[in-house]
Amino acid sequence: MNLVKQYIIQAIVTASNNLRLSSEKIETVAILREHLAKCSSIENEITEMKKITSLSKFAIKLDEVYRFIATSKIDFLKISDRFKEHSHSLIRELSNVLDIVTPPNMKSILAEISNKSINVKLGDKQTQSLNIDEIRIHNEENQHVEKEETITEKIIMEDIKEEEDIDFEDFEKTIMKPVKELDLFFKKLENLSYTGEEINKYHELMEVNTKLSEKVGFEIITNMHRIIYNALSLIKENELTPVKETIESMRACLIVIVAVVRRKDVDITTYLNKAEKFGKNIYARKGRY
Repeated sequence: MNLVKQYIIQAIVTASNNLRLSSEKIETVAILREHLAKCSSIENEITEMKKITSLSKFAIKLDEVYRFIATSKIDFLKISDRFKEHSHSLIRELSNVLDIVTPPNMKSILAEISNKSINVKLGDKQTQSLNIDEIRIHNEENQHVEKEETITEKIIMEDIKEEEDIDFEDFEKTIMKPVKELDLFFKKLENLSYTGEEINKYHELMEVNTKLSEKVGFEIITNMHRIIYNALSLIKENELTPVKETIESMRACLIVIVAVVRRKDVDITTYLNKAEKFGKNIYARKGRY
């Protein structure tokens, strides 16, 4: 497998690892990964994917990654940072794809793309028998279609850049910066030594970071921030007492956030389960379930 293909496939896999996927969604990612690994031209595959409504936005992001790795001069001293940015940029659109495309759908779509690739190759041979006028008309029609696609892609790309262009390093720093302060604040909560100003400060911060995480597509990080935010809401309203068990559950949310952002290669299942169980209790109190 060549470098370009490896880079793109690994970026997809890394993006998927930042999402909490069901077994069905994991299968869908595996089908896509295997298809790209076996395809003869990953550029052609991405081009065809951009024509499929359910894959188009994701394919546009893939195309950005492809253009970088296939055509840019690579600085291998900085490639790791660029890879993080690229894999991060795929997360939101990959999540959207996995919400609407099932494994059978993905197989069907990719089979259709493969058939088109075969037909194109056959068509190249058939055009040799076309007369000059037919070739001219054929080329003009293709140019018209390509021009329309280019204009459409440009509009979509401009919208995405204006609305969603968030630097990965800035996001990481923003999320990680208040972690130690929060941990200390949780101890104050447990000791009932906090002030109204302090709880308002961290309540607002959790709301901001929830929205930021949601915008960039980090489902797990979003959920963990949202649980802490809602727990602080209930504590502010005197509907939840910050006893030891509550504080430990909030810290579990914080541990999951750090592990996911820093990509710690550790088993966080216990913390994640504790955080999610706590979240269900919090949402039940707030009438969400």
